[in-house]
Amino acid sequence: MNFFTVFVIFRKELVDMLRDKRTLIAMIGIPVVIYPGLFIAGSQAVLLQQGKVAGGMSRVAVEGPGTEQLREWISDIPKIALFESKDARLDLNAGKIHAVVIAEDNVQETLARGGTARIRILYDAAEGDSLEAEHRLAEGLDKRYEALLDDRLASLGIQKEFARPIDVTRKNVATPAKSTGSILGMMMPLIMIVMLGIGALVPAVDLTAGEKERGTFETLLSTPTSSLEILAGKFLTVFCLAMFTGALNLVSMILALAIQLSQLEQTIGEFSLSLPVRSVVIIALALAPLAFLISAVMMSIATLARSFREAQNLLAPFLLLLLFPAALAAVPGISLSTGTQFIPIVNVALLFKDLMTDEVGLQPVFMVLASTTLYAILALLLAAKLFQREEVVLSQDRGIPLTFRRSRFTPRTQPTPGTALLLFTLCLLLLYYVGAYVQAKHALVGLFVTQWGLFLLPTLAMLWFLRVDIKSALNLRAPSIGTLIGSAIAASGWVVLSLQVSVWQQRVLPFPEDLAQEMSRLLGMGNTPVPILLFVLALSPAICEEALFRGAILSGLRRHLPSWALLIAVGFLFGLAHLSVHRLLITGLSGVVLAFIVLRSGSIFPGMLAHFIVNASSILIETNHVPHAVDRIVGPAVREEKGFSLLILTIAAIVFVIGLVAIRERSVCSSKASSAP
Repeated sequence: MNFFTVFVIFRKELVDMLRDKRTLIAMIGIPVVIYPGLFIAGSQAVLLQQGKVAGGMSRVAVEGPGTEQLREWISDIPKIALFESKDARLDLNAGKIHAVVIAEDNVQETLARGGTARIRILYDAAEGDSLEAEHRLAEGLDKRYEALLDDRLASLGIQKEFARPIDVTRKNVATPAKSTGSILGMMMPLIMIVMLGIGALVPAVDLTAGEKERGTFETLLSTPTSSLEILAGKFLTVFCLAMFTGALNLVSMILALAIQLSQLEQTIGEFSLSLPVRSVVIIALALAPLAFLISAVMMSIATLARSFREAQNLLAPFLLLLLFPAALAAVPGISLSTGTQFIPIVNVALLFKDLMTDEVGLQPVFMVLASTTLYAILALLLAAKLFQREEVVLSQDRGIPLTFRRSRFTPRTQPTPGTALLLFTLCLLLLYYVGAYVQAKHALVGLFVTQWGLFLLPTLAMLWFLRVDIKSALNLRAPSIGTLIGSAIAASGWVVLSLQVSVWQQRVLPFPEDLAQEMSRLLGMGNTPVPILLFVLALSPAICEEALFRGAILSGLRRHLPSWALLIAVGFLFGLAHLSVHRLLITGLSGVVLAFIVLRSGSIFPGMLAHFIVNASSILIETNHVPHAVDRIVGPAVREEKGFSLLILTIAAIVFVIGLVAIRERSVCSSKASSAP
């Protein structure tokens, strides 16, 4: 790679982007203009509303027998006005009054005989004026309670301390810096990550899909410059603009917030925005790999688009996906841990949050930086692979016509990536809205309906309607005996390895025990005949899920992704379809293994066989239908969560690799045989 050529491309693209109004608005306009404007408008609105509520009178109605004394007490409370109402509750709901005080008993008679007068305060928590009235009433009546108690104790000659054996006081030990950091820790990661995405969005789209739309990509590729040099120059441009946008947002947000908090100090109390230099340095260091990762992913996605508008449509869901892990940082109680420090984007968001409130050890900081850098490199490798494929960079595919006439569709042997993702989205929505409802009514029947009616039927219907060759799209080719044997061997090894992964995950992210027992009860693990369980939970997913994920989706994405990215993408979508964060990892890894088997064997049937073996093994273990010798090994490892011994794991890993190698060798032999003259 010629670095001078890369620099020339980078400088040219950077200058072009800085001349673009959209880039300047996203990069500079939002942080420099909008942040101060939002904070000023927001704080002024808060001050105006607080002043209005604090300065107004609270209209209060009093109901109940013997309330003359109570009315007198309430009328003595500052900024409280008594209001006569025929229907106090109706007036409260209509907003005519702000609170209703109801005496359950005759107050005067009860107090006269030394009893306890029960008083209720009705208010509307959704209205600020009503909340203020409740606060004033509670404070005023508490003072009256203290005075009455003192009188009673004095009349009996009892010290006040006798009636108050314990005096509890509360003191917040958090420093102003920590309290302010806690607020910033909930806001800043979300805004930072989103702004990095917005900063990378316009240049990523313009330098890839925009080039295609303008027709300048072919000219650029016809020069002596290599595709990797072009990619490097464009990526550096996107990365630098994203970094600049992120840093500018960080500085602007902190300055705007500091100014506004200083103006609101009388209202919100003491605050401090002091951050240790070490935390500032770590945040700056973490921004680089995060911007690197987001830029690489956005360029990979935008490369698949044929026009500026299509790229924006493809990247919009990615921006929404960025919100979810970033928003997790705002959830109270979630912090950087052994498990979360490896989750992309979530780890950086939590690192930012923890740095705002507390010291973070060097080890988690290193793990977050290292894992994010690794993910960023993988994303950049994916972008490089896509850039080197002419069918992707110069794609003129017109996509799916918007029509319900089947004859308008061009016959295809494979679905397009858009069709594959549309099918996945459709099945996911059906699973969420229909499958979850049916499974809640009857788990076993619901799972059967989900597999055949919500996975397989839409897959076949969409492929048929779009005139995609079903046999080719679903990889319905006769497998060789060798690939079937290799698949069975690999699945046997993967059963043990996947159980071990489940044990490890249980230590970091334990599956809720109540939920596990409820699922087992709904599935009737102890009462349903095993053949029925095997048909619904093992054979049906092996057929229906394989047809969807390792059939249509794998075929649709195959031409546009390198093999390793294809395996990860199919595995991730497979894990995502199980709608559980506790099952995402293990089902995602299983999806990668099954995708590898189908990809290497060229047939979906070895994948179906492996899927059936994995699911059937879990059912037989769960229902105690395995040989006693096997149960002696599996029981302590899985049920008691002790895990397998190193010897068993080594044997399982060897068996697993032997199976995969056998599949690969048989597929190579088949390819040579088919290509022989």
